[in-house]
Amino acid sequence: MATTALLIDEFRGRAEAAQSVVHELAGWGDVAALALELAGGEGVAVTPTVAAARPELVARVGERVRLPEGDSPFESVADVAVGIAEGELAIAESGSVLLSHDERTDRAVSMLARVGIQVVARDRVVASLDDAAGWMEASEGAISLMTLVTGPSRTADIERSLTIGVQGPSDLHVVVLG
Repeated sequence: MATTALLIDEFRGRAEAAQSVVHELAGWGDVAALALELAGGEGVAVTPTVAAARPELVARVGERVRLPEGDSPFESVADVAVGIAEGELAIAESGSVLLSHDERTDRAVSMLARVGIQVVARDRVVASLDDAAGWMEASEGAISLMTLVTGPSRTADIERSLTIGVQGPSDLHVVVLG
């Protein structure tokens, strides 16, 4: 079985080939600092699930934090500079992150920000899509929506010309935490 360091190296290589930027950071305070740097003075959206579980992140982002709110939760985070979501797994063989969302507002943050940050714990990097499928099967029924994300969004639907960022963030940063 591959060591965690080897899995992270493989993940980094595959994720960077898919145009993601991979960071290894120690804690959520470092994630906040990265988000603020990438936002360049603009807002930082945080999924409600992450905000509830990581109040230290919300505190560090401070007055620039944006949470989906009110009667228009999607509009309140649409086109925000940076969105932060927590991933369940990082898959080394594909450079993908598995996001799981029970709340539509969590998905809105991960899909509507111009720059996405997906955070995955160091011990949640797995070797293969088969490993991820096993985790998804074990979680069946517990999570309403799962998405595998590999790099920033891209499409060639319009005149077969590749366009980045049409259906999600145009830049994707993956943080391996811990």
